[in-house]
Amino acid sequence: MLRCIWVVFFVGNAMLTTDRLGQAAELKPLRVLILSGHGHHDEKTTTPFLKKMFEASGRFSVDVTEEPAKMDAAMLARYDVVVQNEAGPRWGSVAEKALLDFIESGKGFVVIHGASAGNPGWAEFEDLCGESARPGSGHGEYYQYEVRIVDRDHPITQGLERYISNVEEIYHNKLRRPTAQVLAVAYSRPDKRGTGKDEAVLIVTQRGKGRVFHNVMGNTTSAMDNPYWKALTLRGTEWAATGSVTLPLPVEED
Repeated sequence: MLRCIWVVFFVGNAMLTTDRLGQAAELKPLRVLILSGHGHHDEKTTTPFLKKMFEASGRFSVDVTEEPAKMDAAMLARYDVVVQNEAGPRWGSVAEKALLDFIESGKGFVVIHGASAGNPGWAEFEDLCGESARPGSGHGEYYQYEVRIVDRDHPITQGLERYISNVEEIYHNKLRRPTAQVLAVAYSRPDKRGTGKDEAVLIVTQRGKGRVFHNVMGNTTSAMDNPYWKALTLRGTEWAATGSVTLPLPVEED
């Protein structure tokens, strides 16, 4: 049985340890650009949730664009990491090349949940995601499930073995690419119209000098409002931007 937990860096019923506060104050904020605006999921609520979460951590400064097709090299030069929270059509050659060059140079890219259904027909994007929602992909009923960490040595997941999600969906029958390094899985229950097998829910990939973190979970703000989901997304974004992690996992209440 999981005990009640507090998260050491989130707003509301939360606290940072003195050591963490000092560490956060010494680090320059990482610059995040969130791509939003195409309505595959409810970006009108999930994008503000993400922005608030990133900023409340003290580790990130955040801008949002609802026009990802307008990205170019000059625009991306201002950022350390791009977070995709939209699943629209392809952006065009200028924006796509700008993002690939950005990642290859050593910067970060983060894919949130349904964003992996975006950019249909772009094979390089599918390589970035590791697994993508494509024709034939789907999900069963919504329920709480156990997320099991299968790579406990990775900086994002180090120190965590498992946790219980909020009520949400598990994507299945995703398109798998050889680039995928799976960090965590969840069992897709056949009695909930699932596949009866483990499905990847946290994935990382690399391209050039850069890093990609793909959180397959988080279809609504209620699903995102889980201390472990938030901590792993923050840690994954920090890792994508820098290659290391300073942000903490949730700690159990004494």
